[in-house]
Amino acid sequence: MMEPTRQAANEASKVLDTLAAVSVDLQCHCGEPPHKLVLSASKVQETCEKIDEAVIALKKILAIAVMNGQGPVPNVGSSARNESGD
Repeated sequence: MMEPTRQAANEASKVLDTLAAVSVDLQCHCGEPPHKLVLSASKVQETCEKIDEAVIALKKILAIAVMNGQGPVPNVGSSARNESGD
């Protein structure tokens, strides 16, 4: 098994990559006024999936900490989107 620090760093990299992709998807730095930005439903769904991936990676980081005696993982349930089946 990979050492905890390296494993956590790998998961943190996944989070950063995912958040950077979300920023690009949402055109966060395009210079357009917010009221002029329109996203397709598929783009919103893809972005939500990326956010879910980032949340999973963050939970893995917390689990790594717990396995190494660094404290409890908060009990965070599934997103409402996943619970509703959307």
